[in-house]
Amino acid sequence: MPAIDPALRREIDELVPELVAIRHDLHQHPELGFEEHRTSGVVRAFLERHGYAPRSSAGTGVIADVQGASGRRIALRADMDCLPMPERTPLPYRSVYEGRAHKCGHDGHTAVLLGVAALLARRRAQLPGAVRLLFQPAEEGVDGGGARRMVAEGALAGCDEVYGLHNWPGYPFGHVHVKPGAMMAQTHWLGITVHGKGGHGSQPQVCRDPIVAASQIVVALQSVVARGLGYDGGAVVSVCRFSAGTTDNVLPDHAELEGTIRTFAPAVTERVLARVSEVVHGIAAAMGVRVELALEPGYPVVDNDAGCAEAVRRVAIATVGEDCVSDDGLPMAGGEDFAYMAQAVPGAFFFVGTGAADREVPGCHHPDFDFDDRVIPTALAMFMGVIADRLAPSR
Repeated sequence: MPAIDPALRREIDELVPELVAIRHDLHQHPELGFEEHRTSGVVRAFLERHGYAPRSSAGTGVIADVQGASGRRIALRADMDCLPMPERTPLPYRSVYEGRAHKCGHDGHTAVLLGVAALLARRRAQLPGAVRLLFQPAEEGVDGGGARRMVAEGALAGCDEVYGLHNWPGYPFGHVHVKPGAMMAQTHWLGITVHGKGGHGSQPQVCRDPIVAASQIVVALQSVVARGLGYDGGAVVSVCRFSAGTTDNVLPDHAELEGTIRTFAPAVTERVLARVSEVVHGIAAAMGVRVELALEPGYPVVDNDAGCAEAVRRVAIATVGEDCVSDDGLPMAGGEDFAYMAQAVPGAFFFVGTGAADREVPGCHHPDFDFDDRVIPTALAMFMGVIADRLAPSR
């Protein structure tokens, strides 16, 4: 952190052990979207201890304000929920619940924003503007996402801008990745049921095999991007679940496919969805089966405001050095409900790398993943730098 004020650096270093302890506690007690009751209790207790008056939003979400002198107000967001998946790590603070685990680092994001709260509490009198801290539930796709509910309930009322960060093992440790415009993808859920005619596996000629038809659909869908968009690409179509049959010698009546579609621009989205429909129904007709196709929109594109993204880049250069700031790998095809916040007010989302040069680091949503506590000081410094930049009186 080359340009961090030495006094702030000392404060961050002093805070880190407590934040790590909180992070490990949250990791050990993960909670799913809109069920973060214990987590929000930990957050509330910490905020109250530092002089805040937290309030609820979106059920289990928590909001806290730091009101300095009159002026601009920016918001910072951290997500709190876990994933419905197992933990495979031997960590002493591994999840105590089967089938629930912090495998995306939201425990770390929450700890970082609590660190921001502690640092801001000591600076209330000097703040030239206001900061709103948003501890958000349900980022992981539950009921449309917690960000949408928070926005609908007025969580960003009176805010001029909003910022969020995410750890990312695919980027070098301590590097910051950000860009203006499309940062992360719009998501669609893809569901296909193929209805055929079942029968004995030895008599396929009297059946309409839904497995063969579904297999043809899976293969043909790979051409939607490769042969439907040209060299620009800009989309992902993945079939992630194929389910059919119950035994080895019976052709089933139906097969089910599930997958995801990721796009970054409305024109591309329209083209991809149209081609998916054409491919699915065309193959169904050719194979003599009937299909049900569902295409359900998820999160919109995370669209970084150009001015906000440039502010993050400026702060990152001062924090980690210009050689460690990049837009490589962006936009990313992952989905994020921070998109709803960036639609409500100008904002920017950015990544802080947690990769390693000498070993492979498990990625987010992997059963061996664990948030890297060593990145907490960098993430804290980034948020504090954004606050200083965006609330500067000379801005």
